[in-house]
Amino acid sequence: MTSMNWTAFLMSFDTGIIIYVESQGEVQSYEGLICKADKAEAVAAGVLAKSQHSAEDAPKSPISQKLRDDLGRVSRGARQHAALRDPDLLIDLQAYQLSHNLYWSKPFGLSVEDVPNWPTTGADGYALDGRLTENPPRDMYGKDLGKSFRAFRQKGTDHIRGELVRFLAAQLRGGDEKLMALIEKATQPNIREIWTPTAANFFGRVGGPYMSDLWRELLDLPVDHPTATSFDKLKKGEKAAKLEALFRGDHDLLNALGVTGEQADKIAVWLPESME
Repeated sequence: MTSMNWTAFLMSFDTGIIIYVESQGEVQSYEGLICKADKAEAVAAGVLAKSQHSAEDAPKSPISQKLRDDLGRVSRGARQHAALRDPDLLIDLQAYQLSHNLYWSKPFGLSVEDVPNWPTTGADGYALDGRLTENPPRDMYGKDLGKSFRAFRQKGTDHIRGELVRFLAAQLRGGDEKLMALIEKATQPNIREIWTPTAANFFGRVGGPYMSDLWRELLDLPVDHPTATSFDKLKKGEKAAKLEALFRGDHDLLNALGVTGEQADKIAVWLPESME
């Protein structure tokens, strides 16, 4: 700021105006600056309009903010106390919250998080139960939630339970090792039930030597076997395609390789070490 501009800036405080030079060199002003001590006099003189929303004009509440918070907690506790009388409503309401994407006006103080279950390669060799991928939570912005919840309950117990189950399943993380072991014992997850390695989702993302080792392992081949050495000579993309066909159960390839029942069983359950 030049000395001339700085002088203009200092002079402004006596008149309630700031005069300044903006970035383009133009002189600008900001008016109506009144000290709090001079506010009443300025209003009386007509220089400043009286505020229609002044907190100073409102009667001070005898309820302090801390007391207001406590009273709010009591009111909330009364609602929770009463809600225990209707467990079905609570369960229905939780199912409704999960299935209707109530992030802002949520009835429960519970939040969901992103629990990823969809690989970057999409549905290639991957087929989850449709309940985990279809009918995502609804967009409820601007909707009448009371009317919507009544309609939701009218769909019946089976529908509500189904919604609750599928959205809880989508939130499953597992817990600690002991809890995860208990859950897995009860549910018996099978990765190969939903996932088959393909060129896109696995083989094309590992190195050629890894694929050669896997080819020999699955087919019980020694390093110098012609079926192993011919595979070694293939390009990476060709190796990935060959392994995909093997895992897909290509009939002609299986016959040409002479795959035994034991080898077929090994292929059917094989998993990368990071998934075991």
